[in-house]
Amino acid sequence: MNRLFKKLIPLSLLTLSVGYNLLNAQVVVVKGEHEKPLPKTQNEIRLNLFTPVLYKAISLEYERIILKDLSAGTSVNASLEGVTNLNMGLFPTLGAMPYVRWYFGGSTLSLTRANAGFFIEANTGISYNTLLSGHHNSDTKGWISESKGRLIWGIGLGGGWKFVSRSNWSGEISVRMGRSNLLLNSEKDLPYIYPNISVGYRF
Repeated sequence: MNRLFKKLIPLSLLTLSVGYNLLNAQVVVVKGEHEKPLPKTQNEIRLNLFTPVLYKAISLEYERIILKDLSAGTSVNASLEGVTNLNMGLFPTLGAMPYVRWYFGGSTLSLTRANAGFFIEANTGISYNTLLSGHHNSDTKGWISESKGRLIWGIGLGGGWKFVSRSNWSGEISVRMGRSNLLLNSEKDLPYIYPNISVGYRF
């Protein structure tokens, strides 16, 4: 637990720093003057700042605006360790997670930007996992670790909040949860939790 807190402290400082820079990136509008029209943007890329700390992995996302309050996208994930310990939570060795999002909350919360504010999503993903597991050997009276490659597929739901500045920088806090199973081994279900604190750019 102490190790987790030590990891969360620099992450919290990084998140505060990014948030401060996003606020400073806002365009100042003088009262009585007309605001410049916002540029039309439909694409967004983001980097998850949480996965390197919690999972020792890299996660990049691409999102495309379909309608004013509807978008679709995918995240691409890769573990830097190369293996997934089932006792430490499920994160893919290499995988992709497509999703569809519906944004709501009104223009006040979303700061008049399309596809911003509160949202809910449905997601699905397929990944290749090098699963690390172990068993006790009665002959040697020791613990033996084994790694096996497996394809995993799952579906889930998620929700969160996104802020988009007038200069097109974005910040997001969200979480995805669901269930997955090992393909060709359907009797073994695995839950997954995917926290997300990310920064991105809309273009």
